[in-house]
Amino acid sequence: MNFVIPPTAAQPISLDQLPSLPAAAATIIGLCDDPEVGLDELGSAVSLDPALSARLLRLANSAAYNRGQPITALDRAMMQLGLKMVKLTALGFVVSSSLSDSIGDHGDEVVDGVWQRCLVEAVACRELARAAGLRQTSEAFLVGLFDGMGQLLGLIARPESFGSILESTPWPSDEAVESTLGMTLPELVGVALTAWEVPPLYREVVAEASTDRAAASNAEVDLLAGVLSLARHAGRQLLGHSSGHAEQVASVAARLGVPGDAIDEIAEGLAANVAQLAASMDIRLGETPDYVALLTQARSHMIEASIAVAQEAMERSAQLNSLQQQSDAFQREARTDKLTGLGNRAAFDEVLSAAVADRISGATLSGYLGLLIFDIDHFKRLNDTHGHRCGDQVLEEIGRSLASLTRDRETVCRYGGEEFALIAPTVDDATALHATAERIRNAIEMLEIVYEGIRLEVTVSVGAVGVREIADDRAIESIIEAADRLLYQSKHAGRNRSRSEVI
Repeated sequence: MNFVIPPTAAQPISLDQLPSLPAAAATIIGLCDDPEVGLDELGSAVSLDPALSARLLRLANSAAYNRGQPITALDRAMMQLGLKMVKLTALGFVVSSSLSDSIGDHGDEVVDGVWQRCLVEAVACRELARAAGLRQTSEAFLVGLFDGMGQLLGLIARPESFGSILESTPWPSDEAVESTLGMTLPELVGVALTAWEVPPLYREVVAEASTDRAAASNAEVDLLAGVLSLARHAGRQLLGHSSGHAEQVASVAARLGVPGDAIDEIAEGLAANVAQLAASMDIRLGETPDYVALLTQARSHMIEASIAVAQEAMERSAQLNSLQQQSDAFQREARTDKLTGLGNRAAFDEVLSAAVADRISGATLSGYLGLLIFDIDHFKRLNDTHGHRCGDQVLEEIGRSLASLTRDRETVCRYGGEEFALIAPTVDDATALHATAERIRNAIEMLEIVYEGIRLEVTVSVGAVGVREIADDRAIESIIEAADRLLYQSKHAGRNRSRSEVI
């Protein structure tokens, strides 16, 4: 099967130009993506790759995992490392070794530089994940490794043109990359990982790290994308280059809770980490740079810009907070009845729809969904006799009373005119529903409402319905109609009464 990279008009390119994984490597990747695979089955596949077996033995005998006696057997090494670490190590090894075998002679300095940037990003990604308190440090390492391999893929796909670009700058612009490869490096990595059937998590993280969704939530992809976004910028700084996008970097770091000195701590141990990683992957690098000095150099060019960006970010944040507060206030006002201070019809529709949706989805299963509609008795007569100001006062006082009578999770709204509604997401049974209706009816009857020295006799009629099973949101209209029908029964029975039923 041929996987074709979306071309530009000038630079079409296909994955036929990229290496396909050996059969053994493809088998290992498939097993790594199988949640049911065990150490025995994975071990059988790993044992067919001597280089990977040696890598796992070296890792098991490292200071991080060895518990005393040297480990010489592959099965013991895999048991010592655990299934997850074996999977992640195998996944990174088979992909990187396949690319290493495929990379041609593009100039030692260019290839060494690409591998160095790749390994620096992988180490930075792992250490930043650790600084953020994430458990997925190994996954973060692989994400950084795969993302850093974009330039290697570019060299394999377009050795002459892309090699020339990398000779002039270690971090070419997206425009320069697209003019040569027909796509950005993250897009190239994504297509390659898809073709190699690497678990989709890594492709999704590489793609999302270039978007505003990085670290936008606590989902695994979002968190790892945030870490990768930081690692891309950290890699540039650790190699002496300004990363730019300081505002975005600071925002992502704040969302992840990464300390401000995290990159400094990475720089201190980076030389040893990169050298050890290169040796374990049989990658030859040139002279080891002084990463601390390079970091200082990069930062000396960023201080003034960072201060300006930080000030701009603070001002923008304050503006956004102000706008958000205004938006929240407008939304509250749009959902609030100005006279009574209760929710209005829009709020009623929203709350009832949400309660019905919970019933449909199964989020609420116990008891009944209760809807009670209250209508002030003889309200037109009261307005005609005492005037509309009197009517407004009655509405206000009944609104205050209803607000004080509602219990936890109940919502009361002004339904319209002289009607009010109460939504109770969970009512135990028919008895409880009727008791709620009577409790509120009696409380309104006992209200002392005085207008211009005249004590007004104000009562309400109530229709209450309880519904247990709801098939879809078309039931909303039927529920309201049922409550209205019961309300009119109360009116016709003499008013100041309640009628209730469960269906």
